[in-house]
Amino acid sequence: MTREKLLLLDFDGTLCLGDAPVLFYADRVDALLAERGHAGSSTGSSVHEVITRAFAENSLLVPEITYDDAGAPLTVGSEATHDDAKAHPVSWPLQDGYQLVQLLARQAGLSDVDSGRAFRAARQDLLAHGLQNTDVHAPAGAQELLAEARRRAVVVLVTNSPADAFAPWLQALGLSDAFDLVINDARKPLGMPAALERARAAGGAAAENGAAAAHLIPPEQVLSVGDIWANDLEHVHYLGGRTVLIDRFGTGLGAPDHRVQDFAALPEVLDAWTHSPATV
Repeated sequence: MTREKLLLLDFDGTLCLGDAPVLFYADRVDALLAERGHAGSSTGSSVHEVITRAFAENSLLVPEITYDDAGAPLTVGSEATHDDAKAHPVSWPLQDGYQLVQLLARQAGLSDVDSGRAFRAARQDLLAHGLQNTDVHAPAGAQELLAEARRRAVVVLVTNSPADAFAPWLQALGLSDAFDLVINDARKPLGMPAALERARAAGGAAAENGAAAAHLIPPEQVLSVGDIWANDLEHVHYLGGRTVLIDRFGTGLGAPDHRVQDFAALPEVLDAWTHSPATV
């Protein structure tokens, strides 16, 4: 069967669920703050404690966030201080736990360089701890859903996660063979245009049964699924593709074609999309 469509999927918060990755990140930030004699938050709570409460209440609007006189969170509008931060900006409203950790780190006095190092160290900590010993997991039915999607669409994973030691993550989730292509270090949102072009080219080759790509899969035949509008969906939407926003915290951001609370709502959307006629 010729596959004329392209399905893009985000990793963290979309296919990789569980609070441990964010909490390990918070632990690394707390360790840096302790080394420098800073409190973790305006209330004296550690970043880990703040994140734990936020997840328990399913809300990122924690009282530890500090604001200016106009009601804007301090440091959200500040210029990114290094390339990693420019690729992963803190948005408002916050859309995931990683952004909350980074915001609290900034407000406590850490630089974006510090936060970037803490994030990378936390990923190594998780592997050393053993992903099987954490709550890291794929959504129920993800493996079967992607296998079915690949019958009619080229399936590509696009993630900001580093390529180094990424294979154990896919293995832990049971998704090692779930994709036609994995694009690591995507640097979304700034890197999303380049990642999309690469995915469309790979999709064109796959659609022609492995022959050299004579074309890119048209943007109109792309469906992107993710949990952060600017990172995962905005560029695809701009080019005329379809989008699904997994809006766990109900931010209301963006203009996705489908806004869902979790992955469980995805099968119906994917089934309708994969079975709809491809148009050029």
